[in-house]
Amino acid sequence: MIKGGAAGFNSVVYFSENFSSEAIRKNDGTINIEVSRRKIAPKFERTISRIPFIRGLYLFVRPMIVMWKIYLIVFFLLLTFLLLASRSSERISGGSSLSLFSTVVEGIQHHFLLLAAIVLVAFGVIIKLSNLGKYHGAEHMTDTSYNTLSSLDISDVDKQSRIHAHCGTNFVVFLFIIFFILSFFVFDFIALTILSICLGYEVFLIQSRILVPFYWLGGFFQYYLFTSKPSKKHLEVAIASYEALLKAERDL
Repeated sequence: MIKGGAAGFNSVVYFSENFSSEAIRKNDGTINIEVSRRKIAPKFERTISRIPFIRGLYLFVRPMIVMWKIYLIVFFLLLTFLLLASRSSERISGGSSLSLFSTVVEGIQHHFLLLAAIVLVAFGVIIKLSNLGKYHGAEHMTDTSYNTLSSLDISDVDKQSRIHAHCGTNFVVFLFIIFFILSFFVFDFIALTILSICLGYEVFLIQSRILVPFYWLGGFFQYYLFTSKPSKKHLEVAIASYEALLKAERDL
């Protein structure tokens, strides 16, 4: 019934086929719950979701389409940084700005895995040290408790693991591994990235015992970087969101 979830700095969201439920811990300590009917996905989205390889790329690109303004700002900030870096290097080395800019871009392509890993670790540290990590852990634990024990009692939820098999962290692990393997055979950066996303998502969906070692790796990152031990107040928010979504589905 529950299709997925997400955590915020003071909230937990779960969604099903028909509804999404968001519980927010307000500044006064109370929990505000908002349940809304999900929009029916356009026909072309439903069609794409059934096409292997294409669906992974679409799911990766879709947030960029929905939040294009944010991604555009990030792109221009990155472009500005690269231009400033190339001009600074130009003054030091005396080379042309264009050639130095090209060198910087090539450097990013050649060391993409390393740079992406640094960004992910930095992002993980921010999550780990903030409420986001605690709510992320609570999101996982609540779903696991309901699926394994059919219980949302806070004492049962508190005993569950913060590691979840369907966490997007596992997808990122598969993406990195496939990117590394394909880099020995595919030398075009754009083609390599697209193939890695497409294949990574399909492997993520397999859920095979053969892939257990990779799930251990994903679990390691979930536990030590992307989740933290939640307290009672974090669990209460996740449970409230989950219960509201279950009620909405039962009343449908």
